[in-house]
Amino acid sequence: MMSRIDRRRVLLAGATLFAASAAHAQTVPPAATPTPDAPIAATPTPVSDTASTGDDIVVTGSRIRRPDYEAPNPIVSFGAADLQQSGNTNVTNFLQRVPALTNSLDNTRTAGSNQVDGSFGQVGLNLLDLRGLGPTRTLVLVNGRRHVAGQPDTAAVDINAIPTDLIERVDVLTGAASAVYGADGVSGVVNFIMKRDFDGLSARSQFGISDRGDAANRFASLIAGRNFAGGRANVTLAYEYNADQPLANDDRGYLSNGERQFFVNVDGYDPTRAGSYQKAPLGDLRYPYSSNQGIVYIGDQTFRGDGAVYTPGRFLANDGYTVGGDDTPVAGYIGDIYPRTRRHAVNALAHFDASDAFKVSVEGKFVQSTVTSFSGYGGNYPATIALDNPFIPTSILNAARAAGLTSVEVNRNNFDIPRRGETDRRRTWRGVVDITGRLTDHASYDVSYTYGQTDVRATKLNDRLSANFVEALDAVRGPGGTIVCRSATARAAGCVPVNTFGGNTVDSASFAYYLRNPESNARITQHVANASLSGDFGQFLTLPGGPVAFAVGGEYRRESSRFTPAQALVDNLFYQYDEYIIPTPSTGRFDVWEAFGELNAPLIKDRPFFHLLSVGAAGRHSDYSTVGSTRAYQFNGIWAPIRAISLRGSYGRSVRAPNIGELFRPTTGSSAFFSDPCYVGNRNLGSATRAANCTTLISGLGGNPATFTAQNNPDATIFIPGSVSGNPDLKAEVARTWTAGVVLRPDFVPGLSIGVDWYDIKLRGAINNPDGNAANSIAELCVDQPTLDNPFCSQISRRQGTGFINGYTIRPANVAAFRTAGAELNVAYRVRTAGIGTFDLRLVGGYLDTLEQIATPGAEIENNVDQIFRPKWNATFSPTWINGALTVSYNLRWQNGVRRFSRFETDGNATLVDPRYFRYKALWQHDLQAQVAVGEDFAFYGGVNNLANQKPDIGFQTNVPISPVGRYLYAGAKLRFGGR
Repeated sequence: MMSRIDRRRVLLAGATLFAASAAHAQTVPPAATPTPDAPIAATPTPVSDTASTGDDIVVTGSRIRRPDYEAPNPIVSFGAADLQQSGNTNVTNFLQRVPALTNSLDNTRTAGSNQVDGSFGQVGLNLLDLRGLGPTRTLVLVNGRRHVAGQPDTAAVDINAIPTDLIERVDVLTGAASAVYGADGVSGVVNFIMKRDFDGLSARSQFGISDRGDAANRFASLIAGRNFAGGRANVTLAYEYNADQPLANDDRGYLSNGERQFFVNVDGYDPTRAGSYQKAPLGDLRYPYSSNQGIVYIGDQTFRGDGAVYTPGRFLANDGYTVGGDDTPVAGYIGDIYPRTRRHAVNALAHFDASDAFKVSVEGKFVQSTVTSFSGYGGNYPATIALDNPFIPTSILNAARAAGLTSVEVNRNNFDIPRRGETDRRRTWRGVVDITGRLTDHASYDVSYTYGQTDVRATKLNDRLSANFVEALDAVRGPGGTIVCRSATARAAGCVPVNTFGGNTVDSASFAYYLRNPESNARITQHVANASLSGDFGQFLTLPGGPVAFAVGGEYRRESSRFTPAQALVDNLFYQYDEYIIPTPSTGRFDVWEAFGELNAPLIKDRPFFHLLSVGAAGRHSDYSTVGSTRAYQFNGIWAPIRAISLRGSYGRSVRAPNIGELFRPTTGSSAFFSDPCYVGNRNLGSATRAANCTTLISGLGGNPATFTAQNNPDATIFIPGSVSGNPDLKAEVARTWTAGVVLRPDFVPGLSIGVDWYDIKLRGAINNPDGNAANSIAELCVDQPTLDNPFCSQISRRQGTGFINGYTIRPANVAAFRTAGAELNVAYRVRTAGIGTFDLRLVGGYLDTLEQIATPGAEIENNVDQIFRPKWNATFSPTWINGALTVSYNLRWQNGVRRFSRFETDGNATLVDPRYFRYKALWQHDLQAQVAVGEDFAFYGGVNNLANQKPDIGFQTNVPISPVGRYLYAGAKLRFGGR
């Protein structure tokens, strides 16, 4: 067997030998000089499948220079003008209009109750999800180079770290990108192309606010650049600031507890009775066995915390919730819709072209984003209170004494103690040094080094120190009849007694004694060294279509991640259910040596029926310190029978090596709330095998399947303890991708470009790591497989004698398979008129034909097409009208109304839900902006997003089909001085 060191030598030697032999014969057309920013009043550059400068460029998805219309893979591009005309200062919100990126995670999906207990450093992340296969399978590049991750233990890039106003364009590519760029690009690549050679001074400021006067945004940017040395050198500095005001769930009346609707299993369901449906929307949903006013059980008596008789809600036996009464309202746990965000970004770019043979460029950035979000409240489950506590109401005290008790236990959700939350401060440093030059008329080299580092400080907010809180609960009468903490030591340290008997009874002066904000830290680092040679074999190998072009090189990459939790968290000093969420220090790293090569052979050009015929291939061999060797490749071709018609296609193999967390995460405590899939009311909501599996499972543990309901489960609303860990035995995922499409540029309609492409991605050996409520998903996966003999059942433990869940383990494994397929339409059309200006029309549409997951080999296929954030049909229509100083932009974002329930729930179950609730309503978002230029140097603009004020549909999701912020107004100004 060849050792890893030997393989490295072979990889490097092979790349060097290829480069040396090729260097005698190649040429590459001169690099296109990026166009400086045009005057503000000028007509923007039309956008087609790829942005074009008129010269050969390096298109995304290839290291070979070629005209953009010869790109073999489908690319959807949006330019800087598109971004500014959208009114979005959050780049992810803008990119969600791209059909391939609708499932991307913006601030709303990483805030509030979307925070996962036991997680750190995830608040406010903006993560791109290409093709619905997950952020871990989406490769994000900046100028074709990797960018350091923003989330510990992963390779996921936080888009907040990419400056908005330095973006020249964004390319979204589907294809086997691993052959060109390396691992992680299973679903494709999103490449941010940044501005270069900026000459002059540019500034922009924008302020936005909802029509309700909240959710404000402030944005400002300043870019200063200077060309010198006869245009051979440039220095550019840029600063950007963005601030977002938080928006809480309770700030929208239609999301508050009194108005909010939840779909639950109702009582009295009879499938044989007309008009009877299993699920229906109900308001005032609550958690049983707990209350924000306190609940005390004494024998067969139940008291509210203030001493009144407790009024329980109406129990939904098959769903685990109650409706009304004194129980805890579910809506109180939604938390923030938007987090509070503050972002500062400083970028420096410089280059000097000493000669055609030696050009050096450097990039440096520092970005700091601080994001704060609050989720739910803490609680006492229960708190034990001695009978000499003066806060105990008389009715409870008398009942306790009559029962012979010396203390009472109070279950309470503490709505009068500040919400729990997290503040994450991310600091990202990134530097690039790149040296390029022309060796001969047929060969150029490129050597670069990239370093990235992200430091995350994750501060948990309003965690209760267990010992201090217990001391504050232990109140007695003091001198003069005052109520004080029993412990004299605690009193001396500032203890103020806490009263949990009632709904709004806790003295805010007590917070300082027991509330703490423990800080944990993480560091992610990335080193990438890359050397490549590109050009063509023009001196000795020219085909009828031109010389064969090539690119070849090698790369070394090292990634590491380290997490250091606060010692107080490790020592389990915080109150009650936090004991299940004890973080563990962790560290992990890997490195990879790679060799890659790419060829493009123009077989025929400028012949009848062969305006262009070219074929290409790319390959990459990688040697990981973790999973060993992997290989990726791609074959592609383009045939243009005439200039107006191009047919293109590609086929390839991509890989994704497991990330650091999937491999190295140590066993860490966690907790989860379960809606057991084996409850009687949930058994028909899964696969065809769920009901039988549940009966076998519960019976085998000594339970009674007929009475297996949430109402009979004493732990139904208790957070069940569990654990999360990595798996060092994971292997690389492998995907097969093919694309086929046509590009039309008809001569008889100048300015029109139409691209239609089909894609198909099959992923096998996928690492299954359930999203969302992972523990509950694993419980469902256990009983939704053909048999109970599957890896998920071993991750869920159940109580002997009853069968109720009492523990779980989350551990990733290479057991899943995914497939997605669909089509995209990309239309750009520019019309210039003599009298009424220029019309720039853009239509991007998507059709999702397939999005399947198979949890384990042999399991039922889970069809996720037409589900939340994965619409079957969607489109964005963006016309712009430019007439002199006036620019008017309109954007329509449309998605079909997606299914509210999975196919497992609805197939063969015609009475699941009233047909009018089967789908969420369609998305119809109308955005409008007008800009007026004052001369060539200044412009002001204003706009409104969600002009029709569409609101989210009823249901638990707060942003389906649209953000709950409502109509949003903004205004801004921009100026530009200096060179053009």
